[in-house]
Amino acid sequence: MTNQEFILSVLNKNFGKLSTYILNGSELLQYLLKKTKSVNSSSKSRGSFANLYAIYVLVEDYIKNGYLDKGDYSAYEGMKFTDAFARQRQLPFGQKLQNHALNHRCNEEFHKYFPRSEFLPIKRNTNGDYWIEEGLLKVTAQGKIYNIAESVIEIIDTYASLRLEQFEGFFGLCIQHKENYRESPKEAMQFIYEQLSPTVDARIFEIVSFVILKFFYKEQSLYVGESRDSVVKEDLALYKTGRTNANDGGIDFIMKPIGRIYQVTEVLDFKKYFLDIDKIDRFPITFVVKTERNSKEVMAIIARDAKNDLPPAVADRYLDCFEEIITIPKLQECLQQVVNNGLLGDLLDELVLQCQVEYNLVTDSQNDEEED
Repeated sequence: MTNQEFILSVLNKNFGKLSTYILNGSELLQYLLKKTKSVNSSSKSRGSFANLYAIYVLVEDYIKNGYLDKGDYSAYEGMKFTDAFARQRQLPFGQKLQNHALNHRCNEEFHKYFPRSEFLPIKRNTNGDYWIEEGLLKVTAQGKIYNIAESVIEIIDTYASLRLEQFEGFFGLCIQHKENYRESPKEAMQFIYEQLSPTVDARIFEIVSFVILKFFYKEQSLYVGESRDSVVKEDLALYKTGRTNANDGGIDFIMKPIGRIYQVTEVLDFKKYFLDIDKIDRFPITFVVKTERNSKEVMAIIARDAKNDLPPAVADRYLDCFEEIITIPKLQECLQQVVNNGLLGDLLDELVLQCQVEYNLVTDSQNDEEED
């Protein structure tokens, strides 16, 4: 089911034949349409729950306080930040959200999509009180005004439910293959191989790419020491810095003992890469890219676009920070090597563990947040 299909399904239930008019006439619904693209497995978008939940908790508060039916919402004292913040963390995938969407990111992105709109979704004052913009909840269709507040809640609930169902399905298959891989190793490997696709969910791709690289590097070593006499052999170890939706300052994985930094991405826009490089003060970085192009093709595209847009010296300064680009073909090779090394069972164990971390079924010490 595509996001447009489930959004129209909600609107059809609530507004009948007017559903298309309501959708086309509402900037807020158009924004939800843009933000829920990843419900479709062919999407390259992340979950984007931060901005959605910032809207959700304020619309929910609007309904709970009776403004859907009557009352002067402009006289309402507003929802307290602590209440809004706590509520968004109670929602699916919301456990690690921070305050950025409530404070500015949601409004900034909405303005980017609708620069001529007279409204922004979230209103707030310096006392930490928040309101949803009621003007975005009222839509005119065929000469009559309709309030879409309940539809907004239902659309976001449906989206979260569909995303959860998608991820739970992957989690269940991880457990199944973990339990049966000795009897069916080819099926288990094929399952992992299928996750290395441009159409797979971004969260799943990040987890699978991490696990493959972790066990690929595990078989490699180097020698380090403070002096020639203290040199010792150390195995390369890859660590994940947080959950897949973490706002981690441009670091998704990090390698010990050499401190190599990895960032997973899905786009070929050089500005995104350069922003990640800026976040870590132009430290060399390895990008894991969800594309079937090879690394040379990706690097050529990034370099071409950067040099067409920036002064050559500036572009070169950033391009020098690309330590390596790893794409799907390379990950497939790494997976085959991991299997050849007899580590398929360990890889499946790690997949299950990483899913448990995503669901808060195990405790991790990371302090992460959603990045839209």
